[in-house]
Amino acid sequence: MTKTRLEAFSDGTFAIILTILVLELKVPELENSSFAVFLEAMKILAPKFISFLFSFFIIAIFWINHHHILHKVHKVDSIFLWLNIAMLFSACLFPFITAFIGDYPSNPFVVAIYPLNMALSSLILGKFWKYAFVETDLAPNSLTDEEKKKRINQDRMAMFINLASAVLAFVWVPITLAQIMIMPFMFVIPELSAGMKEEE
Repeated sequence: MTKTRLEAFSDGTFAIILTILVLELKVPELENSSFAVFLEAMKILAPKFISFLFSFFIIAIFWINHHHILHKVHKVDSIFLWLNIAMLFSACLFPFITAFIGDYPSNPFVVAIYPLNMALSSLILGKFWKYAFVETDLAPNSLTDEEKKKRINQDRMAMFINLASAVLAFVWVPITLAQIMIMPFMFVIPELSAGMKEEE
């Protein structure tokens, strides 16, 4: 099997997910043209806009990682296809969770769902990478044992932090919200930077 249809289907799904995200940003109703009314409407819209902005960024990061993996994969099999479906499933949950948090940003049960889905997404993406680069010959296996171990440990650490963050939501919600925003910069951005250097 070739990877062309997999790439087309995945890119289309990611595009739809990103589009659905913005549909939750409803245009507020303004009673009049005063600045005070406008400011109040923006204050009400702020939680939804912030959750949209961050989720857009998160999904974009997952898509970029997905792109970097598929760029090096030269063939696919049934297991790889199902891992890809599983990753798209977790990504599809983000619009719903984003809207949920936008409506209830101080509810610990609602906020805890976000890092749980991030943990699920990271777990699947990690397995997606490992299956292609370590467990099979779908992609050239040019990584050293140390590089493989480093990647696996990063995935495990990300899982632990996300699960801990979900628990901390019941202690103090702002801790979890802060962790959600910091997490991508801790793990994903350095990895992407390293990937770009490799391509150069």
